[in-house]
Amino acid sequence: MGEIVAFPGGEPEELNFAEMDEDQLRACLEELRERLAVLDKQEPADMNSEAYETWAEEHEDLEDMMDEVLELLD
Repeated sequence: MGEIVAFPGGEPEELNFAEMDEDQLRACLEELRERLAVLDKQEPADMNSEAYETWAEEHEDLEDMMDEVLELLD
């Protein structure tokens, strides 16, 4: 699997979204969307492979983080 877009200020799982202001949340949401788009292009063909399992877990993590940011923006 290729390298994923760099996330400024640390990896998203290391960030505390609840402590961010609206502008920071919007910037994080954009970065998460970009990471998800890159990851979507790297989807392994073999759904039964370990690579696919790793990819799917990361995909789900990014979607969960996006949901958290969106909830905070509401």
